[in-house]
Amino acid sequence: MCVKQLVLIFFVVLTLQVFSDSSIEDVQVRQDLLDVKHQTSYVNEKVTKQIDLSTLVPTQRIEIKTAFKKKGEPSSYFVTFQKYMSEKIAFIKASTIDGSALEMVKDDKQSINGYSVYSINFPKEESTKKFHFIVELDLINSQMPSPKTVTQKEDLFLVYTDNIFFYTPYLTKTQKTEITFPTNIVKSHTKLTPTELKGNKLVYGSYKQINGFSQADLKVHFQNNQPLTRIKSLTKTLTVSHFGNLFVDEYYVVSNEQAKLVGEFSRLDYSRNKHLSGRGSFQDVTLHLHERAYGFEYFDIIGNISTSQYRQNDGQTDVNLKTRFPIFGEWKTDFHFTYNIPLKEVLSKSKKTGLYRLTFPFGSSIDAPIEDFEMKIILPEGTSKIKAEIPFGIDSQSFQVYNEFLDTTGRPVMDLNKKFLVPSHNQNIEIFYDLAFIDMWRKPLLLVSIFFVVFCLIILISRINLSLYKSKKKQD
Repeated sequence: MCVKQLVLIFFVVLTLQVFSDSSIEDVQVRQDLLDVKHQTSYVNEKVTKQIDLSTLVPTQRIEIKTAFKKKGEPSSYFVTFQKYMSEKIAFIKASTIDGSALEMVKDDKQSINGYSVYSINFPKEESTKKFHFIVELDLINSQMPSPKTVTQKEDLFLVYTDNIFFYTPYLTKTQKTEITFPTNIVKSHTKLTPTELKGNKLVYGSYKQINGFSQADLKVHFQNNQPLTRIKSLTKTLTVSHFGNLFVDEYYVVSNEQAKLVGEFSRLDYSRNKHLSGRGSFQDVTLHLHERAYGFEYFDIIGNISTSQYRQNDGQTDVNLKTRFPIFGEWKTDFHFTYNIPLKEVLSKSKKTGLYRLTFPFGSSIDAPIEDFEMKIILPEGTSKIKAEIPFGIDSQSFQVYNEFLDTTGRPVMDLNKKFLVPSHNQNIEIFYDLAFIDMWRKPLLLVSIFFVVFCLIILISRINLSLYKSKKKQD
């Protein structure tokens, strides 16, 4: 046997060993999940997986009909996601078919090797062992431009990857997967019989008797000429004044995640036909504010931006802001937007506990995903017993001290941080705190005291004779 043949055999054996190790590791991970999740506890009788790619934030709606197959009370139902999908989930919730919320908790102890495991507890008062419920996901970083660069007049396309099947530890008797696109133009898609593409909808299935943890790679390449607005960072600062209003300062850094624009940008072509020469770009954003919001200011580092308008809608105020220039792929802009809200609209006091309660939306006023969000609540000086109630988990919570005009001990600031938010996170949070009567009137009393002292000093100084010689009248 020659040396070349020996080298070839060595590389073949090495390659097989690498694939074997990888396969064994993947099987071991699945086996661990199977053991933990008791695969035979439930059987999914019917699963419908709906993927919506027509919106700014891709979503999944998984409708599940399942049955508990063991004796006794039904145990927790487990929902699992592979590593690539776990990293894309920004928001997840479960509800019954009639819309009632179900308790859904991430099981960090069982989430191994990047796999995410969530447990759902069904209402115990139900005597049936059959359950019909829905799991909804909001995804982020789940679709990528392809090609990654385009000229001003080219169409834009995106690629989305996923698993055709619902990745579950339980046997599924029948499943169907539906995908909705923004247009009818689909360049390519994974073919798995039966598959039907009709208009802007792609349907896989139905498929029968699908084993637990089944995998069928999904890849679709489709046209989307809409901008992918992304808030790179948002800092929202609330300043509470018990003698006036709630002042809100929102600082945005907004980008477009569409394919990068290459070549020359023609402002003339853009102004002539934005539909043809402005594909995938945007030049305005809309903010949804409290209905009693007023005193709007819109500015950036250059100065005030006057191109904005607002209108009153049912229960909210919509403000449309135009940027200084159109935002194409990988372009970005930053700006401040400030406004006021009467404090009585967002602040109340509990008769039972005596604590003040500030209620305000957590996320962005713009319906777009956020990469990095920070919310600062500046409370009056002397505030104590501060706590926050947030309907979902956040990354960090800290306290700082902020000194303003006439402050003595400083104003407490609650700092809340979270990465990767979607519009579903735009829920009200509640900040509870205590403020004594004397602390509320600290600044006014301090001002009155200062003026009183000044006036007294003026009176005293005016009565003091600082002249060196007596007047002539007194000498005579």
